[in-house]
Amino acid sequence: MQHILGHTAIKQHLANSVLRGRISHAQLFIGPEGSAALHLAIAYASMVNCQNPQTTGGCGNCDACYKSSKFIHPGIHFSYPTVGTKAKSTDFIKPWRQALSENQHLSTFNWLQTINADNKQGNINVEECEDIFRKLSFTAFEGKYKILIMWRPEFLGKEGNRLLKLLEEPPDNTLFILVAENPDALLNTIVSRTQILRIPGYTDAEIAQYLTQFHQTSPQQATLIAAVAEGNLN
Repeated sequence: MQHILGHTAIKQHLANSVLRGRISHAQLFIGPEGSAALHLAIAYASMVNCQNPQTTGGCGNCDACYKSSKFIHPGIHFSYPTVGTKAKSTDFIKPWRQALSENQHLSTFNWLQTINADNKQGNINVEECEDIFRKLSFTAFEGKYKILIMWRPEFLGKEGNRLLKLLEEPPDNTLFILVAENPDALLNTIVSRTQILRIPGYTDAEIAQYLTQFHQTSPQQATLIAAVAEGNLN
C-alpha cells in the first residue's frame, strides 16, 4: 500500500488488521469520485492474500502479489456496474483489467464509456448477484481468503437484498469489500452489516505530487491543476 499517495493512518489501520488477524468479513470503503477508495481496496485485498505481508502492505514479490497486480488472482473477484439485463461482470473482465491497469481512480462515467454503454444506465443485476453466490460458494484453492471487491454497490438497488444472507452468514474465510461514493443510495440493511471506512479525497499537495511524479508536470502547472481538482485525482 506504500505506493498509494497519502492516507498514512488509513493504510496503517488496514495493514494492522491483516497482521493482527482482525479482518472484518464485510467492509464498506466510502470515498468521493477520484479518491483512493478503489485503489486502497485492491491493495488491501492483495495484502490479505499475500504470502509474506509486511507492515506497509503486500510484499510485492510473491506469486499472490504478482497475480493481484495483474488483477488475475483466482481468490479475488470483482463486481461492478455493467449494461444489459443479463450481463455479468465476468462478461467485461478484459476491459475491466485494462481500465484498472491504466487508472485505479476511474469514474463510473469513464467505465461505462469504456464498455460502450452510450446512454444506458449501468446496473448490478440479478444474474450478477447469483454469479457472486456461485463464485463464493467454492472452496478457496489459492490464497487465504475468497475476496469480493464490489465497486459502486449503489447500482445494486433492491437487488442488494439478495446479498444480505451472504453478508450475515458468509462462507469461511470470505471477505467483502464494498467501494461506494454515495452510501445514502445503499440499503440500510447492507450498511449496518459492514465495517465502515471513510476515505477523503486527495489533498492539493498530493495531487500536485502525483502530477509531477507520474506525468512530468511542472510544479507550477501541477499546483494550478490541483487547486481546481477538488480532491479528485481522476
